[in-house]
Amino acid sequence: MSLRGTLGDFGIADIFQLIGHQAKTGVLHLKDREIEVRISFVEGNVVKAEQSSRDKADLLGNIMVRARVLSQAQLDDALAQQQRTMRRLGDILVELAAVDRATLKEFARLQTTETIYRVFSWKAGTYEFQGETVDYDEQSYEPIRSENLLMEGFRMVDEWPAIRRIIPNNGYSFVQIKALPPPGAVVDEDDDLLAGLDDALSGNGESSGPKARAIGEAERGVFPFVAPGVTVADIVDVSRIGEFETTKALATLVTNGVLGLQDPVAASTDEGNGVRTLLAAELRPFAIRVALFALLAGLVFGLTKGASVLPSGLLSPSAGPDGFPAGTSSPWHALQDAVGVASRHRLGRAIEVARVEQGAYPELLEVVANRQLVEARDLRVPYADPWAYRRTSYAAFEAPPPPEAEAPTPSGKGGPKPPKGKTSKASKDDDTPVEASGVLIPTWELALPLR
Repeated sequence: MSLRGTLGDFGIADIFQLIGHQAKTGVLHLKDREIEVRISFVEGNVVKAEQSSRDKADLLGNIMVRARVLSQAQLDDALAQQQRTMRRLGDILVELAAVDRATLKEFARLQTTETIYRVFSWKAGTYEFQGETVDYDEQSYEPIRSENLLMEGFRMVDEWPAIRRIIPNNGYSFVQIKALPPPGAVVDEDDDLLAGLDDALSGNGESSGPKARAIGEAERGVFPFVAPGVTVADIVDVSRIGEFETTKALATLVTNGVLGLQDPVAASTDEGNGVRTLLAAELRPFAIRVALFALLAGLVFGLTKGASVLPSGLLSPSAGPDGFPAGTSSPWHALQDAVGVASRHRLGRAIEVARVEQGAYPELLEVVANRQLVEARDLRVPYADPWAYRRTSYAAFEAPPPPEAEAPTPSGKGGPKPPKGKTSKASKDDDTPVEASGVLIPTWELALPLR
């Protein structure tokens, strides 16, 4: 089987699924500018991944040296023997008793998976799969199911943005704020409430980061490596669980208040900065509580006072007697729907882009996510259920009669109702109602999910 094209037309996930389902054997070549990756498959399973422009630090021997399972002298000796004998480095290391076979397999797998997971972040490039016999070290490389790599890759792509909002890059170090809680300790529910409130107010559909939760095995595994001046990159090297899992575990420790984040600039200056970083980390949860609850109180008060002048039916067909969308009666739901306005606008733009790209409006809303115009999570923000979408055959329609309730006036008394079949809108200069005989709508509709 020969398969080639661009990643814009046929994504990496589709390629992996095709090779895995058809149990193909061969080599997949992926290229993005100067970076080229070769992934070897045997009967649909990944057995090896190599990067042609791989940095010397990413070579298997150097990875084990940084993980402190191999000394530089042992590696130099093995490399010298490899040059003389042309044998595999792994076999030489095992023969010299520098590492055992199980450790060699562990690091060979880690090197392979880390190479592949980086490819999942590619937005462009080319691919070519060539069916051929694959020669690999069966004693050092263990086949990995394509489906398992896909699931992990999707999870990482989905969670990395939230993690990077907590730890922006691998140059950060940490200060310990408190000791690890005992295994199975229950996390303060108030922390989860604050995290959920922060997500709800973000309006972009992305989690603010790992939620406060019980400290797990990964967090306990990376915690002993935390020390003054030790960066995320240093901990990734020795953790032996990969960049994503290490950074996620550290972010969880930060979220739980166990560690405080110290940026590279502060770490390189005088010791007093470390004290200020520690103090800031201790005060941060209290500052967040004050700010978020003050913000929520202000929003609820403003929404309660201004509910009567909110545009009725902004997202739903009609408004209830309290001024909020039908079926709701709380300022919280109004706040949620206010976030929904921005979400609906974003989805609308994505739908229009999809129409331009494919010549017609999509039949399903999932198409805009599949085309990477929005994230999959955006199809439901800020609600638990996805937006209800359908294509229509209408280019224009006569606006329906407004609700029976009289429109409020500045004096608080009801004003005249707009005529049936008409709708009103504010002019650019003032709030004087302007009559319109009808409105134009695109040939698609988005509706609120049922609450």
